[in-house]
Amino acid sequence: MTGPNGNPNTILVIGGGVAGMRAAADLAETGLKVILVEASPSLGGRVAQLGFMFPTHDCVLCRGSTDHGYGCTRPSISPAFPDNNRHPNIRVETLTEVTEVTGQAGDFTVTLRHHPRHVDVDRCVNCRLCTVVCPVNLPSEFQMGMAFRKAAYKTAPRAIPDAYVIETGPYCEDCGKCAQVCPTQCIDLNQQASTERVHVGSIILAVGYKPYDPTPLEEYGYGRYQNVVTPMHYERLASRSGPTEGIVARISDGKLPKKIAWLQCIGSRDQEHPYCSSICCMFATKEAILAKQRIGVGIDCTIFVMDERAFNKEYTKYYNLARDKHGVNYERCRVSAIREDPSTKDLLVKYPGADGKLIEE
Repeated sequence: MTGPNGNPNTILVIGGGVAGMRAAADLAETGLKVILVEASPSLGGRVAQLGFMFPTHDCVLCRGSTDHGYGCTRPSISPAFPDNNRHPNIRVETLTEVTEVTGQAGDFTVTLRHHPRHVDVDRCVNCRLCTVVCPVNLPSEFQMGMAFRKAAYKTAPRAIPDAYVIETGPYCEDCGKCAQVCPTQCIDLNQQASTERVHVGSIILAVGYKPYDPTPLEEYGYGRYQNVVTPMHYERLASRSGPTEGIVARISDGKLPKKIAWLQCIGSRDQEHPYCSSICCMFATKEAILAKQRIGVGIDCTIFVMDERAFNKEYTKYYNLARDKHGVNYERCRVSAIREDPSTKDLLVKYPGADGKLIEE
């Protein structure tokens, strides 16, 4: 049932990551109208930052869906196909946040706050001239801070909407160079935020997740030792669209590593987070295989696990492939601490071997 103002045939999906896009696509196929709201300038979420997906190792540049052809496994709205593979029942609103929700099931009134992009997405031709002339350098969130971007930038190589965004505010020098150089005159630096109220019958929350920050765990050296990185940092290094264009290099000196260790269950299966995430073993396995493929047979890859958690037959096959064919080592133990050789920036890991004796390498 619905009240006089509610629209039971319109669904609001909050979050434009892979879950939100899949929900929007499925709902649209049933004939329902969908408003897909995302706070950042583009859709894609964390999946957009991944270089490859396990266990198929398909690239994630297009972030497409299964109907795009053989081997494509991402259930999402893709920028690589005509009309962004967007169903006519889906209305995408990026740079938008929900500020208020009132009503009841079947009859919700939602207040949306639209933040200015300062770029007309229909007229932007991706010429990059605004980025070239912009004098402001900021850490790139997409590249996990390992590269810089301009205040006039594009969030990802293939973004939805496929257009640039101008970040005004305390960092922007208000020079207006981006607007002056734009060949299609699609930049409006005077654009202001606006508010809109919409009536929907249901709301789906697909707000995603926040990666664990290992900085407080000082024994592992994250934030102190340059060559201790998180999996998302590694993903950008291994991605063709990353700061090193797919070359997995050490942060400290840019050299190819000879040994890489993956430490599992960091921030998990402890008193604060007693559960298993269920994907980390496969995530690390994929990254180890990528290292073998990108760096070559000379690379030594060791994954330190509490338990091997391959949750279905396909993942078990993938795990066995990594161990038996690619030579990925699995050590069943928890590493208690990491220290750094200050002269070489090499990391020294101490752990108990199969015979119980301590090994440091």
